[in-house]
Amino acid sequence: MNRFLIGILFLFLAGPSFAANVILEGCDKLTFNKGTVDCQVLKGNVRFRQDQTVMFCDSAYFYSGQNSFDAFGHVRVVQDSTTLTANKMFYDGNLKLMRVREDIHMTSGRMTLTTQKLDFFRDKNYAFYDSGATINDPGFTLVSQIGYYYPDSKKAIFRGNVNLNGLDYRITTDTLTYNSRTSEAWVLGPSKIYRDTFIISTKQAYMNNAIGEFKLYRRSQVDNESLTRHVVADTILYNRSSGDAKLYGKIIIDDLNQHMSMYGDKAELSQQPVSFGYLTKNAYVKEYSTNDTLFLRADTLTMLTNADSSRIVEGRNHVRFYRSDFQGKSQQMRMFTKDSLVLMYGTPVLWSDANQMTGDTVRMYMKNKRPDFLNIKGNALVIQRDDSVNYNQIQGNDLEGFFVDSNLRKVVMKGNAMSVYFPKDKKGDLIGVNHNMGSMMTILLNEQRKLDKIMLEPGTEGTMYPPFEAPKEVMFLKGFSWQQDVRPKKASEIFTLFD
Repeated sequence: MNRFLIGILFLFLAGPSFAANVILEGCDKLTFNKGTVDCQVLKGNVRFRQDQTVMFCDSAYFYSGQNSFDAFGHVRVVQDSTTLTANKMFYDGNLKLMRVREDIHMTSGRMTLTTQKLDFFRDKNYAFYDSGATINDPGFTLVSQIGYYYPDSKKAIFRGNVNLNGLDYRITTDTLTYNSRTSEAWVLGPSKIYRDTFIISTKQAYMNNAIGEFKLYRRSQVDNESLTRHVVADTILYNRSSGDAKLYGKIIIDDLNQHMSMYGDKAELSQQPVSFGYLTKNAYVKEYSTNDTLFLRADTLTMLTNADSSRIVEGRNHVRFYRSDFQGKSQQMRMFTKDSLVLMYGTPVLWSDANQMTGDTVRMYMKNKRPDFLNIKGNALVIQRDDSVNYNQIQGNDLEGFFVDSNLRKVVMKGNAMSVYFPKDKKGDLIGVNHNMGSMMTILLNEQRKLDKIMLEPGTEGTMYPPFEAPKEVMFLKGFSWQQDVRPKKASEIFTLFD
């Protein structure tokens, strides 16, 4: 774009500040207009000069007393390496005003401007067109309805259906402002910027090609070429050289291929060497690969995208998640899309149907996006409310859980296994309190998600207490804590329920 701006500048070069006389250097025929004493009629090879600018035409009316002329036919203006041609031109040497009309072609180096109307104000130091123009250069083509140029500041303004096509980018906008001295550009109004593999939709943007800097405002959106991934935010700051971006205000990062959306009010993203980013301030994730959407929130969410497009999403501090078939909370959580694994640690709690599960570390493996296998390491404890006062419980060092259609149907507890449950007769009356201890226990749950059977390994010791006679230490195993009051019952509660 610099050659275009230099081309427009040709009329200002070497021009003195005072109004020098317009000099008639030659013509084939000179006569006087009888109706106007001061008007000379010039025909054939007409040539004028003012300062360093030489002007040619087929014929002209020369007003020597007014230091001006009207030029017609094959108008040509030459200064240094810049040439302008047109059909008509009025030139006022006192005001240094040039009004050029019809079939205008201005060439400077390899740049050409084509328009039907161009006004050039030398005294006020700006050029203007308002009937549409096309600027062609080996590096770009620009089309706009209106254009201004201010040589003192090296600033150009293009308005009205602006289309800029470069070698590796394209811009469509209502208004484009460009400064050739600083390589800075602004777009205003509904705009699209096509560059690299991105499509940017914005109403206000700043660009600096010299340092590869982009600043997008007024809720801009960035899409990839296939329109399968997009980023929306009130403000987006992007450095093309480093691939780093900062986002602020009502952020949406949506990946249609991964069926995942991320939200927050502050984020930083990096593309090199791999795609990595974090979100904070009201941050949460939606994973919608099935009809049952997973909602996950945390104080800070990070996301790493590997070369194979698999992702690791991590939540830190006040982690809460909700899906209709399972819910949970912890201090930290990771989701591995490649391994279909959800990892929870930092006082994790996982709820599935009527079951509450806790331990040092929780691993839940998914199959076809649904819970398939559960492993809890260290201080594993499963609690299921039996009635208003009693809770079925099983505890041990290591838990393995098996799901059928997203429902927990089998639990195997290993290592120092203990259980307490409340068997009933056919009428539903309490028989007693059954307390067992052994190396391993297997618990089966029925279709109603209730405890159906406990299978004990050899060597297991058990005691059946009569109803209401079991000691308190038997009724509640070590680490018992019923946390139903902080269990998210719907998606919105991941933002409101905390310890």
